[in-house]
Amino acid sequence: MRSRTVELYSERVLRNEEDLLEHIEALDEDEGVRIQGDLENHVHGGFIFVGYYRGSYCVNICDKVWNSKLRKFTAGGSDEWYYFDKAEQAFRFVMKEAKRPLRAWMY
Repeated sequence: MRSRTVELYSERVLRNEEDLLEHIEALDEDEGVRIQGDLENHVHGGFIFVGYYRGSYCVNICDKVWNSKLRKFTAGGSDEWYYFDKAEQAFRFVMKEAKRPLRAWMY
């Protein structure tokens, strides 16, 4: 019998920087944004995650590692955490670290 992977959440592609800023500004505590990073000190450029919790925006940067069982890239180690009071501050920070062209997903 073959095992199947079940996705517990769905992702929606964010097409441009304007979309990304709009979604960061509107984040609820149970939502987040994942962005492909372009970071030399993280495996495969890393992933950048943006969330919102208790009135501040949290940006997590981590390695991007290949999971051969799932056959896709997943979040790895080497976590770095940054906190911002305003969505625009988090957005500006993220855009300095994001790969171009922008690849981002809302979940």
